[in-house]
Amino acid sequence: MKIKLRDIVTLDFETYYSKEYSLSKKEYNTSSYIRSPLFKAQCVGIKDGIKKTVWYEHKDIAHALKKHSVASRPLMCHNTQFDGFILSHHYGVVPPFYLDTLCMARGLHGTLGRNDLDTVSRLYGRGGKVKPAALKKVKGIRDLPPDLLEQLAEYMCGDTDECYEIGKMQLEVYPHDELLLIDWTIRAFCDPVLRIDGNLVQEELDDEISGKAAKQRAASVGADVLQSSDKFAAALESLGVDPPMKLNKDGELIYAFAKNDLAFQDLLDHENDSVVALVEARLATKSTQGETRARRMLELVGRPVPVAYNYCGAHTSRWSGGNKLNFQNFPRQAFNKDGSLDLTTGCLRRSVVAPPGHVLVVCDSAQIEARVNAWLSDQLDVLEVFATGGDIYKRMASQIYGVPIEEVTKDQRFIGKIAVLGLGYGMGWKKFQATLAMGTMGPAVFISDAEAQRIVRMYRKAASKIKEMWERSEIILGKMIMREEGTYKCLEWDHETIWLPNGLGLHYYALNAQFNGEKYTNFQYRERGKYKKIYGGLAVENKVQALSRVIIGDQLLRTKSELEKLPLKRTQHARVVMTTHDELVSCVPKAAAKDTLAMMIETMRTPPRWCKDIPLNAEGGFDVCYSK
Repeated sequence: MKIKLRDIVTLDFETYYSKEYSLSKKEYNTSSYIRSPLFKAQCVGIKDGIKKTVWYEHKDIAHALKKHSVASRPLMCHNTQFDGFILSHHYGVVPPFYLDTLCMARGLHGTLGRNDLDTVSRLYGRGGKVKPAALKKVKGIRDLPPDLLEQLAEYMCGDTDECYEIGKMQLEVYPHDELLLIDWTIRAFCDPVLRIDGNLVQEELDDEISGKAAKQRAASVGADVLQSSDKFAAALESLGVDPPMKLNKDGELIYAFAKNDLAFQDLLDHENDSVVALVEARLATKSTQGETRARRMLELVGRPVPVAYNYCGAHTSRWSGGNKLNFQNFPRQAFNKDGSLDLTTGCLRRSVVAPPGHVLVVCDSAQIEARVNAWLSDQLDVLEVFATGGDIYKRMASQIYGVPIEEVTKDQRFIGKIAVLGLGYGMGWKKFQATLAMGTMGPAVFISDAEAQRIVRMYRKAASKIKEMWERSEIILGKMIMREEGTYKCLEWDHETIWLPNGLGLHYYALNAQFNGEKYTNFQYRERGKYKKIYGGLAVENKVQALSRVIIGDQLLRTKSELEKLPLKRTQHARVVMTTHDELVSCVPKAAAKDTLAMMIETMRTPPRWCKDIPLNAEGGFDVCYSK
């Protein structure tokens, strides 16, 4: 698909906003702002192909969109989720293809800095945005007088022209398949099909509120004590406990009350039940994510659900959550001790439902990171286990505990799982011990220092090729500093970038290190204006996650292509509607569920061209809700 500049419509809306009604207010995300009764599009700037940008005031917008055939041409904006959602929600316009200079800036430049229009314009050697003085003048004025409308329109047309010029440069170099993924990302938000089960969301919200209240009653303290570090410290002292402390980044001694502080976690095992109750109450009260997320989802009830992702939102080019509502981290249903599903858990996940007559087909690329890590490192014995359908977690547990695979217990397998998933990137024994204790990857498990050290040693002995890859990655970083270009398997590198098989790159801007006379050490690079450390194991993690994202992106496009072949009635959908790191979710008519699942599993088991020898696997299921 060749996109011609003369076919593109470049567009920019300016909208009413005030002190109380603004995207900068925490009460509003993009969708709630645009769907608000207060919303008003003051004017729109339209550049029709390569013609001069023209603008239209509020009363003429609908006519202008028809005049320029916006509904049948590729659309380009800077932050197309915003302008595209205005088009679909208020004007019923859904273009056949979405382009976005913000997304392309993220893909091309990663986390170099901000990706707003002014910053990207200056990065490209242009003059930046027209001075936005008009924005301050129109704040809070719903019906603009002609002079202010003219000033706002001049500013808007400048933005539209700048977006076009930036996009023209980006499209010359941007990978074709990644343009397709940008279109998919924007469409998931601007042309939504999913729904929300409000009863399940309300159940989640009620549980969050009642759970906090119960924890506070059990601790016999109010929220004011639990929210204040000083008051909470005093409450601990009243129970005979010295509040745990730590050094902050400035070297100052502060309270160690964060949920990930090990000394704070240790208090959950305190012999005094009152101390445990107090700590649990603090953790519950300080955590507002669940309650906030549930309230946001209640706002979506009764309407199609815009699923927002930030394309290339992470350093590794993975998608990140957007719209102040991350669909990628909804908790799954937990299991009871007897192995049955706990129906009181996973409510938010299950509240995402297919439209009537449809189901959600969920398929995940099984253990994708472990497979990519073994493939990249040439850990052939691990690849053989994957290729023959063996249980890699049991195999690791067998090596750790020195027992036959068939005798590995459930608890031992869990340790093997965390070892495979956690130790593949150079994690040390202290962090491994802490990861188990925090229960971030399953139930909390407490092991001794000696046991943690032993397991890490066993893993590194068993996964010697993966360990060698950490060392090779530091050598590559050193070569990059020396401006030596090179290749390894599907990767190429130059001074600041490791290039991926999809044409995008892992960027390490201002990469530098210390030279000890023999080799480079203490590597660091700049990300969004700040320096971050990088070392062999972390560099491997970056590569593995980036390559996993390339694989998932390829699987998404192939799945999308197959779904487009389904014969559909006017009211039916067959689309990929969500992705969560290693998972794809499709919405299809019920009658197509089984065939779609089989197709997705086959697609996600098929390696891409650049790594034909990697043994991939997939599993999935379907339901009327997002239950997997």
